[in-house]
This record gives sequence, C-alpha cells and structure tokens, in this order.
Amino acid sequence: MVVDFFGNPLTSNMCSKCYRDTQAKQKSPAVPDLKAPDLPSVPSTPAPTEVSTTTTASSSDEPGKKIQTDTTRCWNCNKKVGLLGFKCRCDYVFCSMHRHSDKHCCPFDYKGLQKQNLEKLNPVIKGSKLDKI
Repeated sequence: MVVDFFGNPLTSNMCSKCYRDTQAKQKSPAVPDLKAPDLPSVPSTPAPTEVSTTTTASSSDEPGKKIQTDTTRCWNCNKKVGLLGFKCRCDYVFCSMHRHSDKHCCPFDYKGLQKQNLEKLNPVIKGSKLDKI
C-alpha cells in the first residue's frame, strides 16, 4: 500500500512520526530552524474584516445595487451558511430563516415572471376571419 505524504521542509521532508524517531536516534531534541532558506518569503496582507459589500453601476443591474462578495454568509443577518446557503433570484445568499422572498424583502418581480411564462405557454387563439356563407 502506497501512501502519498508531502513532508514539510521544517521536518526535513519527513512525516511527524519519522521525524520524531530520527530526532530520538540523534539524541538532539533541538528544534529545527523556523525559517527555511529555500522558501521565498511572501508579504502578508491584512485580511478584510468588514462586511464585503460594494456598490456597482453595471448596465444589466440597477444603478447602486450592492453585490455580495462573501457568499458564505447570509446577506440579511450575516450568519455563516457555508455550503448550505440558499441563493435567491435577487443574486444574494441567505440562511434558512431568510431564504423566502417575504423574509428578506426581495426586489425580484415574481408576479411579472409568472405572467410572462403564462403568456408564452398560452398564446392567444383567434378564429379565422372568413365570412360565413
């Protein structure tokens, strides 16, 4: 059985058990150098902590409509939803409490959409315009 294991440069590319055994054999419990010389240093950037909403003005959306960039949280209450978030037709993600359109004041026109669907499915049928003899 082959086990794929990716070692760590801090432990000489060994798994934790093998590294511990190697250190016990060498009788030197010294901690390895924390900074590896062959790894490039990456400048750290502070993570955004504020609510991730921005206003945009695109041609397809309403002007001034906020877009949701963090889809792991509910748009209404900011509760973590993870993979179980409900995406509404207004393009926001909501938790189970706010998933219905009446719970989050959804601006999407459901009535207009259904009206258009009915018009497509039920075309107007007119009688022929022939004179009866």
